Amino acid sequence: MRMILKIVLVLIAIPLLYVGGNIIYAILTKFKPAPVEDVKASVLSKEEVTGNDSVFTFFTWNVGYSGLGAETDFFYDDGKMVITPEAWVRKYFDGIKSSVAEQKGADFIFLQEVDRSSKRSYSIDMEKGICDVMPDYSSYFAVNYDVKYLPFPWTEPLGKILGGLQTLTNRSQVETKRIALPGITDFPRKLFYLERCLMVQRMKLSNGKELVTVNAHLEAYDDGGVKRAQMKLMKELLEQEYTKGSYVVIGGDWNIAPPDFNVHKWEKEKESDALYLLNNDSTYIKDWKYVYDGNTPTNRKNNHAFNDKTFTTVIDYFYVSPNVEVLEVKGFDFGFKNSDHNPVGMKVRLN
Repeated sequence: MRMILKIVLVLIAIPLLYVGGNIIYAILTKFKPAPVEDVKASVLSKEEVTGNDSVFTFFTWNVGYSGLGAETDFFYDDGKMVITPEAWVRKYFDGIKSSVAEQKGADFIFLQEVDRSSKRSYSIDMEKGICDVMPDYSSYFAVNYDVKYLPFPWTEPLGKILGGLQTLTNRSQVETKRIALPGITDFPRKLFYLERCLMVQRMKLSNGKELVTVNAHLEAYDDGGVKRAQMKLMKELLEQEYTKGSYVVIGGDWNIAPPDFNVHKWEKEKESDALYLLNNDSTYIKDWKYVYDGNTPTNRKNNHAFNDKTFTTVIDYFYVSPNVEVLEVKGFDFGFKNSDHNPVGMKVRLN
């Protein structure tokens, strides 16, 4: 009887020790960025564009850490796959590099979910790989995910994750800052979750003013409360910059549709996930403009491999201050071949 009791106690103790050990390790190694941090260029271009500083082109794309191409599903979106097979990840990354390289005329390229060293992307340094195909661009990187070991899901732990936002530009920058955003607070999830942020850059113009650009990736997996807190902080920042006379452009993955977009536009399978059925605040900042291509989906749900029934929507777009005139906006329909997002491009004139 005592032997049976010992065996039972050991069987109970092992998972408790595993869970407790991982929580203690996560507490000790928790990524704790300051509210505002300087970001230095990872690569500094020697061939920066000079001259015209009134017309600028932008490109934004969530590249899904090279792990969410068309063949995949994802366990966090009601799929089954946790870590994508390595051959697929490398294929997707080759496609991502090729697509980014085609944007060599853009002045600013905003990328989200770029991994530097993660188990889920087989330790590929995506930032370096993208820099290699964009030799005339400076690269800036703001970490928003740095977990030494993610033990979930228990049967296939995600392990180490190190990733963030990457901005490529062929323009000279005055400064680049990482601005921390409010995050989730529930324990223990917050120990293993992203520390979301904005990457804010400012550029001196010939008219004495500044162009302020923001690469953003806002909250996805919450009831909306965290996103509202993030947007409140972001609003204060944007209004402050515009009040100073700056031109302001924000682009990225908002994880919410623009205000007047019909979220059921391409619905072929009934969608009940509240994350996909929300619209952004139409009165966010008076006279500012949401800029998106309503004819091209930018995101697809990952509950199964992509097909003609997959739910798609628009959650990637730009937002500009009143002194920025939009000349063109274009969604790139890549068919979600190499990421669960399609990119968006925009050309503007500063007035």
